[in-house]
Amino acid sequence: MQRTDIDALVDAHPTLHAHRDYLHGIARPSVTVQIDEQGPFGHQSRFGGNPLVGPGFEWPLHPIGEYCFIGHIDFAEIVDRPEALPDSGVLSLFHAQDEEGEVFWGNDGYVLGYYWPDPTVLVPMASPHGRPAPARRIHLRGAIDLPRHRELRNDWPFDVDQLEDLGQALPDDYLLGHPSHYSLAYDPMPGPDWCSLLTVQSHEAFDWCWHDGDKLMVFIEKQRLAARDFSRLKSDAG
Repeated sequence: MQRTDIDALVDAHPTLHAHRDYLHGIARPSVTVQIDEQGPFGHQSRFGGNPLVGPGFEWPLHPIGEYCFIGHIDFAEIVDRPEALPDSGVLSLFHAQDEEGEVFWGNDGYVLGYYWPDPTVLVPMASPHGRPAPARRIHLRGAIDLPRHRELRNDWPFDVDQLEDLGQALPDDYLLGHPSHYSLAYDPMPGPDWCSLLTVQSHEAFDWCWHDGDKLMVFIEKQRLAARDFSRLKSDAG
């Protein structure tokens, strides 16, 4: 969604006309993630497949499960990149899982992030746990995002039933923005010093089934994002 899309949405719903400035004021920068049917080429951003990693990287270990590769983001590829994100470098993300379902998406360490400032040193690494999900190229474009859930704010100036109209105009896979989900009844943000890093829905192609087919939300402290430190992430799903 671009700023002009907010105006188009408002124009299509007369009851929102008086709240145009409010909606523009609560919009946050985001990056839309569009999944391609094609596989990746070289160091391009992707979901699935094998990760690209730096020298000396060791596949992370989990005490009761195993880590699977989510994908990697090449920040230099983002068209109209928001200022909060690095202008270069690659971020690789992994999530924990186990066949018995004992690993919980809200636990510390459920999602791990590794950032390499210099993509030229990266090489592919095969998963030690078997055949990975098929790799799919992802395209990244800067946009803006609006909150879609009543729990995210306490100052709504209009009937919150209209949030459904807002949500239908927004993507389900994106960076930054506001957190979004399918089934929660609370604000999943860990605290005021945190922000959304990645939100992705369940995708059968990658064998992702977050909270029985819902969304995975990954969060980072604002200070750490500014410092390009992705070593401490929190997550929720629903």
